[in-house]
Amino acid sequence: MAINWIESEIIEHVRWTDVLASLKFKGDVLPYTAGQFTKVGLKIDGELISRPYSYVSSPNEDFLEIIYVNVPDGVLTPKLHDLKVGDKLFTMDKASGFFVMDEVPDGKNLWMLATGTGLGVFISLLKTSAPWERFDNIILVHGVRNHNELAYQEQISEFKQNNPSKFNYIQTVTRETKDDCLNLRIPAAIESKKLEELAGINITNDSQFMICGNPDMINDTVELLGKKGLERNRRSKPGNITLEKYW
Repeated sequence: MAINWIESEIIEHVRWTDVLASLKFKGDVLPYTAGQFTKVGLKIDGELISRPYSYVSSPNEDFLEIIYVNVPDGVLTPKLHDLKVGDKLFTMDKASGFFVMDEVPDGKNLWMLATGTGLGVFISLLKTSAPWERFDNIILVHGVRNHNELAYQEQISEFKQNNPSKFNYIQTVTRETKDDCLNLRIPAAIESKKLEELAGINITNDSQFMICGNPDMINDTVELLGKKGLERNRRSKPGNITLEKYW
């Protein structure tokens, strides 16, 4: 199916680190659901080059936002990294994807596990009312290599302020030691039960997991959760684990 491309204008370029950044832009796209992804592209040497990115923005905001990592030898991201306010990019008019709350079965506790830029889709979801209305507890876990990659701290603090008894935020950093972070990969934090200890919540059959990030983390986590009796969520057979793999 042919993609209808919309020209969008950059309104803000936030640089979290030398390579990690977020782009905010405005474009006349079709309504979308939190958790979905778009494609963002630029014309390079006469060809439109695009890549998929989950929205960080939520449907009730008047701008669109993505988070990305600049890959120096990549085709697209170095060009994205050079964009300034007022510059243009192309956005797919219709978002896609099923990593949305309507696809997640009911439960008591919602665990959101992310690595790297996988955090962005959870920011989008948590800006909406659905997770807060449906679950008693929400545990957001973000795994990164270095502490400065823990993006969106102000937004996450706002979630905590607005939902102090319901929201738990856990950081895992693998290449540095910080007092307020676990120095473990997410699967190791699950296997050692440190994640449950820090959250003060046990992983049980009334837990729902949404997992977004690198395939190694996802595969290892799904295997560990399977040992606890939790299964992949499928439309034909609802389970406890809903996935979105990056790269």
